[in-house]
Amino acid sequence: MLPRRVLTALASEPSSWLVLALSIAAVWLFHFWFSPGLVMSLASLAVALVLLALWPVLKLRDPAFAETLVRSPGEFDAEGEARVQRLEASLERLGAAQGVAQLRLLRQKLDRLVEVLRHRLDEGEVTYGRYLGTAEQVYLAALDNLNEVVVTLTSLAGIDEAYLQQREAEIAEDGVTDKEAAELATIRQRQAVLEQQRAKVEDLLAENERALAVLDNTSAALAGTRTRGGHAKLSADEAIRELEDLAGRTGRYASGR
Repeated sequence: MLPRRVLTALASEPSSWLVLALSIAAVWLFHFWFSPGLVMSLASLAVALVLLALWPVLKLRDPAFAETLVRSPGEFDAEGEARVQRLEASLERLGAAQGVAQLRLLRQKLDRLVEVLRHRLDEGEVTYGRYLGTAEQVYLAALDNLNEVVVTLTSLAGIDEAYLQQREAEIAEDGVTDKEAAELATIRQRQAVLEQQRAKVEDLLAENERALAVLDNTSAALAGTRTRGGHAKLSADEAIRELEDLAGRTGRYASGR
């Protein structure tokens, strides 16, 4: 069974539909002209099916077609892309504007880094793969962070902060009875949870800002971008070390560390 990605690529090729149409037409014309018996009819159909089965093999030997099957760094299959779209929709629904902006910028900056890499290094070099693999890990870890932001904000959506503040004020106004003391303790506990979860979201978003900066720094170092003083912000060696360090640390909440 061919992978879905291959089938999708074949279906997008006009030549595939031409081969299918010619195969059907050839079988039909054979029957129309020669009116063969059952055995010959089955044989002609079998030949057509064999030719259709060979078509993907021939296409896979075409370098141009094979190249279309190779995913770019950070690129997902249809299901993965749908998850990213759902992530963006969830961030927008929860009012996480910074998260939405980060999601879009992460893809842009990863694409930019890949483009710079292709200009600076041969794709077959070990260093090229090292940069590319590490940058992709940073990107994926940042997506994990954004997923964690969605989960955290969703959990907070069920807590009515205004109501908690109102009840706290009402209890404090008339003096705290024993029964109200228990309620007040519960209110303050829930308020503490709110603050902790908000701090977690801020940490996750700050970590992603760090990822964006490191992707920028790496692209700049590889491209030889210089400051006004005439020196690159980071050497290429420093850039890859920073990139690898970030890849090792980022996503700590999503991974449960």
